[in-house]
Amino acid sequence: MSRVQQLILQVLQSRATRRASKSYLDMFARAAARPPSTAPSCEPATAAAAPPLSAPSRSSLATDPLSTADRTSHRVPTLDQTYFALVKLQGPFTDRQLASIADGLVYLQTLGLVCAVVLDHDQWPRPPRFGADGERVGVDIDELAAWTPSPRSRDERVGLAEAGLRARMVRELWRVTDALSAAGAQPRPQAHAVVRVGTAHELPTAAHEPRTPLVSDVSLAHVYADLQAGHMPVVLPMALADGPHHDAPPRCVCVDADDVMVALTRDMADPAVFELTPVRLLVITREGGVPSHARGGHPHLMINLASEYESIRSSYIWHDTHPTALRNLAMVRDCLAYMPSVASGVLATHRSPQTLIGNLITNKAAYSPSLPPRLLAARREMRHMPTVVRAGLPVRVLYDWRDVDMGRVQATLEHSFQRRLDRAAYEARLAASLDFVIVMGDYDGLAIVTREHAPDDAPGAPPIAYLDKFAVRPQLQGSGAVDFLWNALRDEVHGLGLLDALNSNGGKGGVGRGRDLVWKSRATNVVNPWYLERSSGFVRLPSGWLMFWCDAEDRLRQLAGEPIVPAGARLDDVWTNGPPALPTLPVIAPQEQGRLERWARCLATLPSAWMDR
Repeated sequence: MSRVQQLILQVLQSRATRRASKSYLDMFARAAARPPSTAPSCEPATAAAAPPLSAPSRSSLATDPLSTADRTSHRVPTLDQTYFALVKLQGPFTDRQLASIADGLVYLQTLGLVCAVVLDHDQWPRPPRFGADGERVGVDIDELAAWTPSPRSRDERVGLAEAGLRARMVRELWRVTDALSAAGAQPRPQAHAVVRVGTAHELPTAAHEPRTPLVSDVSLAHVYADLQAGHMPVVLPMALADGPHHDAPPRCVCVDADDVMVALTRDMADPAVFELTPVRLLVITREGGVPSHARGGHPHLMINLASEYESIRSSYIWHDTHPTALRNLAMVRDCLAYMPSVASGVLATHRSPQTLIGNLITNKAAYSPSLPPRLLAARREMRHMPTVVRAGLPVRVLYDWRDVDMGRVQATLEHSFQRRLDRAAYEARLAASLDFVIVMGDYDGLAIVTREHAPDDAPGAPPIAYLDKFAVRPQLQGSGAVDFLWNALRDEVHGLGLLDALNSNGGKGGVGRGRDLVWKSRATNVVNPWYLERSSGFVRLPSGWLMFWCDAEDRLRQLAGEPIVPAGARLDDVWTNGPPALPTLPVIAPQEQGRLERWARCLATLPSAWMDR
């Protein structure tokens, strides 16, 4: 199979929807071919000949009438507007694995995404950090010195260790470069430092984690020139630092690859410097995505950093099997702080190059992260699924209707449903029966749950958790906001009481008992297939509506004899604490007798919230 055929197959396997494909084509539009003579030169840039940096090239794509993807040509493909990605390649990888990764990166460039690669390696010793004043942290120097035990002084041992580390880095640099060249890319290896160690006052404060204060060096201009020419720079995690004495020349030191990624993102996103803002951030490792409790240790499909980051860190138990996942997630978080809102990060393994293509076209996870985990658990590829990371929107849970801004609620509901809200009547109803409101961002998304009863309920009967409204502003559709909102809803109602329902959105933090969630939808609603995939069941009501529900997950696990993993659990509790044989669930458990009829009687009494009833 030729590269063209392989690329077509990978695109077809990306599961792109019509809307996602249109968005990709709008963003990565190509123009007609230009004459080969006008293509940029492929010669390595030199300090004297480095071109002045400007906005990304708007020239058209150079094509080959015989085979575009199979050639290794001096005609560099450029786009109407060039888009860039930063890639952290975290080895060790075998030659075959490197070849697979190189094919994936070449596919991305063919589809319009030019990549800059930063190398990292799990077997490299962690280089010493630099403090806010640009001085090395002493404890880190001692750790590096231990790599060359000898009767020499500490400074000599550190020097020998760094020299050996730089030699290993350069060997890996040429190995990766050879793999990219064999795949048809035009790599530009940077065997020197492209950043320098500065001080904290030279940097903005967008990053969340304490990092080595790296700033641009004149050599970084060559990296950006290569990107603009459609080449693929390969960068080593090294930086220039001041010598030990004032009159000593600068020296090349090893630094953390994560700090280099953050520094490159910051400078590329600064329009006053280079105007090469990256739109994708790729982290390719042997570990892959960030493990999830909800998926039994398989990766998160998508992470909303604004509302999920702290809970993921606090409940993380996979330090032995995925030792660098949290560190990579922190790096992605800091990089996305400098990138546009449409940008995303992907933590992936070397096993599936097509997942990178899928994220380029759809900017979403391979499967919707709001789908019940059990629907996907049997799929063999789930253990190698990448984790898509979005900056996302903060999520809050409000329990008192007086804390709710009804003006913004009205605007969001009317904008989403294209109907006029009967505000006075709806506000009075919420004042009497509100359970909680989940607010995403600045009222960009809403999930309103009320406490309801059937007309013939006995005094003291438990209320029904009724999903009264679920809405996301149209401009956020396709951004993952709908999935994030549904996951927050699940954590507060039917998923409550489970370890993976821990959250930092001001809700119950996973503590409590899960409840059944009920809602209704018109039989003609185009969203019903989406509801069907996320519900436990549905029935048709005589009034022409569909009634959906989600069962309380902790009750289902108890009925099945499965353990409920509490907060503070260990890795063994999650993976090996199940009984050898699980009983079959009854069609209707005794405590569920008559609940559908009760819910239907309740829903028949609920008034409409709209003026045009």
